[in-house]
Amino acid sequence: MAATSAESRAREIFTTLEYGPAPESHACALAWLDTQDRCLSHYVNGKWLKPEHRSSVPCQDPISGENLAVCLQAEAEDVATAAEAARTALENWRGLPGASRAKHLTRLAKMIQKHQRLLWTLESLVTGRAVREVRDRDVPLAQQLLQYHAIQAHTQEEALAGWEPMGVIGLILPPTFSFLEMMWRICPALAMGCTVVVLAPPASPTPLLLAQLAGELDQFPGILNVLSGPASLAPVLASQPGVQKVAFCGAVEEGRALRRSLAGVGPELGLALGTESLLLLTEAADVDSAVEGVVDAAWSDRSAGGLRLLIQESLWDETMKRLMARMARLRGGRGLDGAVDMGARGAAALDLAQLYVREAQSQGAQVFQAGDVPLDSPFFPPTLVSDLPPASPCAQAEVPWPLVVASPFRTAKEALALANGTPRGGSASVWSERLGQALELGYGLRMGTVWINAHSLRDPAVPTGGCKESGSSWHGGLDGLYEYLRPLGTPARLPYLSEDLNYDTFGLAVPSTLPAGPETGPSPAPPYGLFVGGRFQAPGARSSRPIQDSHSKVHGYVAEGGAKDIRGAVEAAHQAAPGWGSQSPGARAALLWALAAALERRESTLASGLERHGVEPKTAKAEVELGVKRLRAWGARAQAQSHSLQVAELRGPVLRLREPLGVLAIVCPDEWPLLAFVSLLAPALACGNAVVLVPSGTCPIPALEVCQDMATLLPAGLVNVVTGDRDHLSRCLALHQDVQALWYFGSAQGSQFVEWASAGNLKPVWVNRGGPRAWDQEAEGAGPELELRAARTKALWLPMGD
Repeated sequence: MAATSAESRAREIFTTLEYGPAPESHACALAWLDTQDRCLSHYVNGKWLKPEHRSSVPCQDPISGENLAVCLQAEAEDVATAAEAARTALENWRGLPGASRAKHLTRLAKMIQKHQRLLWTLESLVTGRAVREVRDRDVPLAQQLLQYHAIQAHTQEEALAGWEPMGVIGLILPPTFSFLEMMWRICPALAMGCTVVVLAPPASPTPLLLAQLAGELDQFPGILNVLSGPASLAPVLASQPGVQKVAFCGAVEEGRALRRSLAGVGPELGLALGTESLLLLTEAADVDSAVEGVVDAAWSDRSAGGLRLLIQESLWDETMKRLMARMARLRGGRGLDGAVDMGARGAAALDLAQLYVREAQSQGAQVFQAGDVPLDSPFFPPTLVSDLPPASPCAQAEVPWPLVVASPFRTAKEALALANGTPRGGSASVWSERLGQALELGYGLRMGTVWINAHSLRDPAVPTGGCKESGSSWHGGLDGLYEYLRPLGTPARLPYLSEDLNYDTFGLAVPSTLPAGPETGPSPAPPYGLFVGGRFQAPGARSSRPIQDSHSKVHGYVAEGGAKDIRGAVEAAHQAAPGWGSQSPGARAALLWALAAALERRESTLASGLERHGVEPKTAKAEVELGVKRLRAWGARAQAQSHSLQVAELRGPVLRLREPLGVLAIVCPDEWPLLAFVSLLAPALACGNAVVLVPSGTCPIPALEVCQDMATLLPAGLVNVVTGDRDHLSRCLALHQDVQALWYFGSAQGSQFVEWASAGNLKPVWVNRGGPRAWDQEAEGAGPELELRAARTKALWLPMGD
C-alpha cells in the first residue's frame, strides 16, 4: 500500500512538474556590439564601411524593446561601392582552382565553429527565436553547408565541366529571415566561383557578423559584402555593372513587384517566396507522431511561416483534441531561455498574425489559442483556426506564423485537390503508416519538397525549392549549384531595358494582313489552319496572313491567331498534360523516335520549303537532318531519364524527382525556322510537358508541315501550334494565368514584356533578351541547359526509424 502511494505521488510530481528557466547569457553578443560602438554599418571589401550622413534605424530586443544598437541604412552610393568590391574580387576568386576555394570555405566553417556561441546568442537576441533551435539546428547546419559545398568546389572542374560561374550575385533577404537562409545561398555561390553582395533587412546584425568572420580570413576580401538596407534598393543593386543574378527571398507580392521592376534590367531573377507549409494527415497515420509534426512545422521556431493542416474526416475529432492538449504544453517566452519552445518575432509578425485571426473570425472560423496572453505582450500564442469556409479569402491567403489552419477532407483525391488548389507550392508532409498511400500522395502533391512521416528535415545535399507562386529557385544539392552557373562561353547578361516600351499597349495592335507584294503564277495553296487539339482548325478571327519567300512572292497563307485561339490551345494542352506526364520515359522516347522518322520521310519537302526562303540547298538539307538527329537524341535522353536516390545522413533515402512543368509555352525565333522549332519542342516533350508553340514568324510553314505528322502520332492537345503576330501572341501567353512556364526567343522589347507580364502567376520564364542563339551548335541547341529548364525538381524524403 505504501509503495502504491509513493508511486502515485511520484507520478503526480512528474505530471505537474514545470520547466524552470534556463537562460542563455547574451554578454558575448553585447560585447560584440560594443566593439562597434553600438553602431552597425556595412561590411564591404573585408572592412567596415561607415559612410557619413546616413539615416539609421534602431536594432531592438523584440521582447523588452531595449535598443541594442543602431544600424546605418545603405543608399545607392553604398550599393555601388559593394558591387564594385565584388566585381574586383571576382576575377581572382573565380580564377582559383576549386581546391583553393574549398580550403577557404573549410576555414570559414572552422571560424563559425570558433564563434558559434556569439552567433547563436546574437541571432536569438535580435530575432527573438528560441535559442535552442538556433544553437542545436541552425549553427551546426551552417557549418555542414560550408563543408558540403567545399567538397563540391573541390570536384567542380570534373563534375561540372562545361559550366562557369555567373559572376556577381545579389542576395536580398526578407525581414523575417534567419541567417541560415543566407547561408543556403551564399555557400553554393562562393563554392562555384561567384562573389556576393547581400542586402540584409534593417536592424539585422547577424549577416554583418558572418561577413566579418569571412573577412577576418584576410585572403579574399570582397567575395562577401553585406549591406543593411531596405528591399527597395533591389533595382539599384540589379542595375550595377557586373551583377548577373539577383536572388530574392520574401513575400509573394514583393517578389511579384520585383519581377516587374527588374524586367529588362539584365540580371536573372531567382525567387524563393512565401513561408507557408502544408501537412496532410490521413486516417492511417500515427496521430501522436503527426501532432509532433505540427509542432515542428509551426510552433517550434523552425519555420518562418504558418501551416495549412488537412485532416481526414475519420480522424478529425481525435486529432483536434490531441492538438489542443499539446498546445497547452507549449512553452513561450524569451528566446534566450533554453527551455522555451516559441519566442517572439517582433511587432510586424505579431500584427500580421492578429490581422489574420480577426479576418478569419469575421469569415466564420473558430479560433483556439493556448493560454491567455495580455494585449500588450510581445508574444503571440500558438493558434489553431478551424471551420474556415473553403470560399473565404482567408482559405486562400498565406497562413502567417504561428497559426495552423485546419480543414477536413474525405478521400485522397479530395486531399490532393485541396492541397494543389492553392497558388503556393513550397513544402509539405504526408503522414500515413501505409507507405503505398503516402508515396501516391507525395507524388501527387505539386510541391518542391515533400516529407513522409516527418517535417522540416534539411540536408545540404538535398535540393530545396518550390513551384507555382513559391518561386522556382533552388538551394542545396546539385540543383543549388546550377543556380549560380551558366553554360561555358555564355555572354554576360547586359541591360536591354527599353524606356519607351508601353506595357499597356505592347502587342495589342495586330496588322490584319501583311503586304503580299507582286504575285505571279498559280494561286497559293489554301491557308494552313491553327494546329490545336490534335487537328487543324480555322482561327477565331477567320483571317490569315501571307507568307513571302525570299523573292517577295507569296509562298502560302497561315492563320492569324489571337487571344481566343491561345485560350483554346492552352485548354487543350491542360487536358493532355496529365496523361503525357504520367507516361513512362520509354513511351515518350518511342513517340519522339516515331516523330523523327516522320520528319526524315519529309526531308525533301521540308528542305525545298526552306530553300524558298533563301536557305542554301546544302544548309537546308543539313537543317532537316540535324532536326531528325535532335529528336532521336532527346528520345534517347527521355529513355535514360531516371530519378535519383540519395541518402541524407542517417535519416533515410531521399528521391530526387524530375517532374514536368505542365503547360509550357514556347515562342520560337525567326532564324533556323525548322531546327529551332524542333530543338525547343523535343526537350519539352521528353520531360513530359504539354506545349503551346508560336513558330517562326517569317517561315512558319515547315513547322506546320511537321504538325501533319504530329496529328497522327501524338495525343490530341499535346502539341498546339498557333501562328500570327508574334508580339500579340506573346502578350496573350505571358498574361495567361494557366500557362505554367514560358520560353521566348524574339526581340529585346518582347523579352522585357514577357518578364514583366509573367509576374501575374510568377511563371518561370526564359528569354533571349533579343540576342541570337546558335541553334546548329550542340551546346546551345541541345545542351544540358534545355533539360534543366524543361523540368522541375521535387525532393521526396523517406525517413526511416521510429
